[in-house]
Amino acid sequence: MVTERRQVPGSWSGIAGDPGAKDSALRHGAFLEGIDLFDSRFFRISPIEARMMDPQQRLLLETSWHALEDAGVDPDSLRGSRTGVYAGVGGSEYRRVIAASGRDDDFLGTSGGVTVGRIAFALGLEGPAVPLELACAASLVAVHQAATSLQRGEIDMALAGGVNAALSQSVMRFLADAGMLSLSGQCRTFDAAADGYVRGEGCGMVVLKRLSDAVADGDRIWGVVRGSAVNQNGAGLGLTLPNGPAQERAMEEALVQAGISPAEIDYLEAHGPGTALGDAVELNAVANVYGRGREAENPLLIGSVKTNIGHLEAAGGVASLIKTVLAMNQRTIPRHLNFQTPNPDIDWERMPVRITSEVTDWPQESDGPPLASVNVFGISGANAHVVIEGSPDDSSPTEATDGHWPAGTPMQVALALPDEVSEPLLESTPARTRRLLPLSAKSEQALRDLANRYLDWLDEHFEEQTGADLAASPLLSDMAWTASVGRAHLTHRAGLTFQDTDELREKLRALSDAQRETSLPESQPVTKIAFAFSSEAGRWLEMGRALYEQEPVARAVLDRCDAVYKEERNGPLLDILLGQANGEADLNDPAWSLPAVHAIQSALTALWTSIGVRPDVVAAQGTGVIAAAQAAGAFSLETGCRLAIARGAQEAALTGDAHGEEATVGFPEILTEASVVAPVLPLVSGATKLKAAPDELLYAIFRQTSTDEPLSPQDCAESLAALDVDLVLEIGPHTALGDAVLDAWPEVTGSENPTRLPDVVACLADPPQESASGAHEVNFLEAVARVYETGCALTYASLFAGESRRRIALPSYPFQRRRHWVEARKRLAST
Repeated sequence: MVTERRQVPGSWSGIAGDPGAKDSALRHGAFLEGIDLFDSRFFRISPIEARMMDPQQRLLLETSWHALEDAGVDPDSLRGSRTGVYAGVGGSEYRRVIAASGRDDDFLGTSGGVTVGRIAFALGLEGPAVPLELACAASLVAVHQAATSLQRGEIDMALAGGVNAALSQSVMRFLADAGMLSLSGQCRTFDAAADGYVRGEGCGMVVLKRLSDAVADGDRIWGVVRGSAVNQNGAGLGLTLPNGPAQERAMEEALVQAGISPAEIDYLEAHGPGTALGDAVELNAVANVYGRGREAENPLLIGSVKTNIGHLEAAGGVASLIKTVLAMNQRTIPRHLNFQTPNPDIDWERMPVRITSEVTDWPQESDGPPLASVNVFGISGANAHVVIEGSPDDSSPTEATDGHWPAGTPMQVALALPDEVSEPLLESTPARTRRLLPLSAKSEQALRDLANRYLDWLDEHFEEQTGADLAASPLLSDMAWTASVGRAHLTHRAGLTFQDTDELREKLRALSDAQRETSLPESQPVTKIAFAFSSEAGRWLEMGRALYEQEPVARAVLDRCDAVYKEERNGPLLDILLGQANGEADLNDPAWSLPAVHAIQSALTALWTSIGVRPDVVAAQGTGVIAAAQAAGAFSLETGCRLAIARGAQEAALTGDAHGEEATVGFPEILTEASVVAPVLPLVSGATKLKAAPDELLYAIFRQTSTDEPLSPQDCAESLAALDVDLVLEIGPHTALGDAVLDAWPEVTGSENPTRLPDVVACLADPPQESASGAHEVNFLEAVARVYETGCALTYASLFAGESRRRIALPSYPFQRRRHWVEARKRLAST
């Protein structure tokens, strides 16, 4: 929020904007409310260090994070990347505040070079980090340098912009004495009454990529830099005086680079310093370049953001750029304030021009995208000019995005297929009815605040729309997609599954409730995962249909299992799973149920693998050892299917005392022909060693499934604890094996590193929930949400595989800001 003077009288003694200052020149400004606040914990900066940091550094850190979120880019995904940082930074006026407090200056906290270095350090960026101190032209020059580096292939992405914090009363006095500041407290750009500008505070950062990369990555594209140019005044009448011919050269060079004629430009965002000389020099230069070939019925629209938010100095150029692309996307140009009587020093007859003194619709004459230019110049003699084009057609508002623009390019979601899936996935779009909204923050309160922001987002985008009719809303699906791939996933997490806005609102309200009894603990990184396979079947097999219809990876695996079953038994395994055979009778027959259990366990294993959850250890009980050994890499999916078929046939044939005695009769062919290798993962079971030799493994598997005592929870728990497992994922119903293991988990007392109790999560539930249509709803997504909350890293593409999704605008991170300020002991004006 911008205010005309500092808030809370008495807190800003000696600071620019002090409401108690007698001189109006020291009071007036466009000041940021809360410039003394910063979320130091988020960036792992101690309060002592934060207090000594220039607010410019703090603003750039938080704004850079929000800029990446707005672009739909996960900030954590950039670690180690060739991403550059280019930022215009003014001289540190906070250094004067520190000096007035009687403390020594902290060089790291007030250095312009360290300012951009902090961004690279916080985000793990390995491209150039370039500070630019070019006065009022700095931030637009930063955009030019970033675009040039991208064109040269020096970087793959850039953060570019600038920041300004107007804190020093002595600097305010200098600018006022130089005739630059408005005594009236208003910036009257291009008006006859213009008497200078109003100092403003703010920060702006934009994310830049090569257009082809941004489109390919599905990023939200606000606009395209078609051309840019930077030059210097050279020798002239004075160092700080504007130079018309030099500005003209920058304009012409940018237009040539863009391949656009001056008459094609719809709007020009002017520097517009609000001084009689500066305004006249700039607009006359604009007339010399943009007046050529322009017809009277096509006037050039001109405005300046300085009349709205003041002059942000080092951040002024990026403020102009952001205003321009926002106007392009809204097709509406904001009102240029304080323009009543045209400046008589400007030759208004030299070209068709109109100052946008009223809210103005963007011109619609041309069939192509909107075009605009941004012009800046600085008291150091630097000039910069950028030509901007509107976002590509496929980023335009559509019914699918509820008219909210821009959205990312539609992405056909693909994924890296697990080894079990070698065939192309189904071409039709999966019939998913539930979604996962992964929310995270670095503190419990921030997570609650984020939930409130999403409630506001739902109210804004869906207003009075509620109910199951929104279950398949493309905007809700795009929301889940963007929150999954376009946000960092931090330590305090909540995975919210939902079908429609009603259910999502209910869960968001529960999450945001400050009075809730349960806390939201900080998750710990998951370092070792165990997949636990039991032999239990039950009605959960009926959920095979939901898996088959909703998850392409699961469908591909089940198709392969069905092909083997048809080859070996000439029977329809899929009919059993899809409920098209005799249902209960068939599922009670081990000849059918055991291969069916193995098929679903194989499908779930592949499904978890496709979202980035891979086992480090496998544990098994009973016939689950077949799928476990397969997951451990001992043999292929087809071999596992044949073993399950053979074992099921034997189980059906054996009765009474013969069950144990004849356990291995009838298996010599499969035992001798199967291709088996030593497991690549530790295998915890009743009859196998952690690392069984290939020639022992198959026989050990069949001994366990036939005659051996089942794996005891105590033995399993001790083995998993010894392997430092911290997540047990039950590949089956309930947590039949996992809960027993948890109850038997060994306790270590008196140790510096006590054993951590693992999280236990089951993939499915038994009996399954039944929808209104009578179809069983797979609750695999609930398990994904639980695994997400444990702190496990996920690859989200599989949850959207086969769909076309877009990145959209979502709520930004709610920083938990606290005051970090060096209190002045005496007024700066007296020093």
